[in-house]
Amino acid sequence: MASPILIHKIYNRLKLFQRPFHSHYAVINGTSNLSCVPFFIIGSGRSGNTLLRSILSGSSDISIPPESYRLPFAIKRFHIFSNRDWKYVVSEVLSEFENCKEFYTWDISLEDVYNRLENIDESKRTLSNIFDELFCTYAEKHSLGFKIWGDKTPMNTLYLNWIGDVFPQSKFIHIIRDGRDVASSYLKMERYSTILEAANRWTNSIELAQAFGSKIKDNYMEIRYEDLVTNPDKSIKEVCAFLDINYNSDMLDHTSQVEKLGDTDKSHHANLSKPISSESIGKWKHNLSESDQESITRLLQNPLHRLGYVD
Repeated sequence: MASPILIHKIYNRLKLFQRPFHSHYAVINGTSNLSCVPFFIIGSGRSGNTLLRSILSGSSDISIPPESYRLPFAIKRFHIFSNRDWKYVVSEVLSEFENCKEFYTWDISLEDVYNRLENIDESKRTLSNIFDELFCTYAEKHSLGFKIWGDKTPMNTLYLNWIGDVFPQSKFIHIIRDGRDVASSYLKMERYSTILEAANRWTNSIELAQAFGSKIKDNYMEIRYEDLVTNPDKSIKEVCAFLDINYNSDMLDHTSQVEKLGDTDKSHHANLSKPISSESIGKWKHNLSESDQESITRLLQNPLHRLGYVD
């Protein structure tokens, strides 16, 4: 997969190339005509993102599909082809999801999504409406009666400005966890091979999310993983208030939702089948050698201090 920096360079050059041409279709309409105000769970992976998704999915008002990783690429593709006819644009955007090897976990037909979009009203012929119809198709199959849809894809944290341009009224929930636990977990699942790589992923995610949050202000909230697992009732009440959704204590019985989530059969999601627990707080002290513990604390000293994880 191309690096985020390379993707940004290609995307920006393509936008410059496109300027002389008429862009027939817009990213958004001047007035909000989406099904809802969507939300995005962001932050570094291994921070409790999936746990939060499973809890929120316990509300009949909320629909959150499995990760797709394709939103940024679909946005890029839209800008390349937005001067073509509508049906072609829709096909190109949806092709990004079709080409995702894990999109089967959504258990929906992209042909159905295309059929919903091909003759949609002119006022809704925007990129934001393409995504809205996609997420609504999932929600109507898996979360009948939903009021809002959300997305939980940690990688999207690297592309928040792109997503914010498509959904300027959307809300963002940034879940933060001690970077030493995050790095330790990344190493255990072999996502990264060195402490430096794992630490950098956490640091970059924190910095990008908080910088974006400072721009959108009231549409951004932070929660701590440690608070979520030690006082889930309080944390989820705050999230529900932020999303303007009624809280129900049954949401905390998240294990009842695991089988419905579609993409939680991997070994690193094993804890989802257990009740909410604080056992994973501080696991880095047991999973890392003494020298690695010293290295990770030294590498992350400044952000850990700023976030209150170390003195």
